[in-house]
Order: sequence, then structure tokens, then C-alpha cells
Amino acid sequence: MIYLKDTCLFINRFTSLGVIELLQSYKESSNKFGITDVVMNELRPGSAVKPEDADKSNSMLGVVNILEKSRDIKKYDVETDDEYKKNFKKIRKQFYGHLEDINAVKKALKNNEISKAAFKNRSYRYKDYGECSCIAVAMLNPDEVSIVSDDKGRVFLKPNINLFDKYKDSHGINVLGYNEWLTEVGNYSSSKSG
Repeated sequence: MIYLKDTCLFINRFTSLGVIELLQSYKESSNKFGITDVVMNELRPGSAVKPEDADKSNSMLGVVNILEKSRDIKKYDVETDDEYKKNFKKIRKQFYGHLEDINAVKKALKNNEISKAAFKNRSYRYKDYGECSCIAVAMLNPDEVSIVSDDKGRVFLKPNINLFDKYKDSHGINVLGYNEWLTEVGNYSSSKSG
């Protein structure tokens, strides 16, 4: 099984050394560690990463790049692969089109669902990009790829819609939380992964 990790895990659960140690354990199993190019882009400081986490993020990104080049991490190119890209765009249009709909934005601002500062932030348009990229991959390979994420799958500004549940029902994707994943892969110690 390929376990495709979302951005939140890299930022909140892993350390650079922890990822290297974890992948040593993976070498002894049939499991693979996966990442999308979108998640790799989100690891760059200024995207989904807060400025105070920039050093950790740069270190993590450096490790991921090295491990991807050595083929210890399976990277999926959502931004360039036609099928993944098509799925990704469809997900974004269907579930996140409201982020660019001026009437929806005005309503969210009026109802204090989002602040003006948050709306002006560069990350506003890219909410849940990593999640969407993971879904775009998993929906084509649900028997081979599981998503690991601590995010809950709720669509930004539409909390009643859960993407993970929708694609679990329609495409059979499997989404595990961090602790569920640890249990499934043999409960690697938290010192190895975080």
C-alpha cells in the first residue's frame, strides 16, 4: 500500500529525521511513502507554512526532495499528469469554486465566516489544495493508495460537505488519521515519525 501524506502531517507530525527513520522501516515492508507535487509545493514557507515554521519546513522539503530523487518516496505529479490534473481541477471547481465567487465571498465576510485579512492572504485561494491533490490520486488508485491526513475533509466555508466522505462513497478512497495509519502499518514509534 502507498500511504499518501497530506501537508498537515509534514508540518505537524513529522521531523526531517523522523521521516528518514520512518522510511528505513518502510524498506522492510511492502508499504510505500507517498507525496504529491502539490503537497511538496505547500511545504515551502509562505504557502501553508507559517513564517515561524520556515526552518523546519525548509529542512523537511530538502529531505523530501532527496528521498524522492532516491525513489524512497513515491511522488505523484498532479500538476502535470493529465488524469490527476483533470480530477484535481474537477474537485476544485465543484467544491471550491465559491472561493472565487464574489457573492459568496461578500456573504462570508458579512457573516464573519472569514476576515478581510484572511481573504487577502495568499493562502485563501489555495485552501485544502493538498487534500484535493491526494484525493485526485487516490480516486484513480483506491486499492493501491490510502490518504493519511489529520484534516477532517471539511470544505472551507462549507463545513457540512466532507470531501473524504464524498470520495469514499463515490470512488472507494481510504483515508486514515495519523494514529490509524500508525496502527495499520505496524505502530511505528512516535520517536521515529515525530
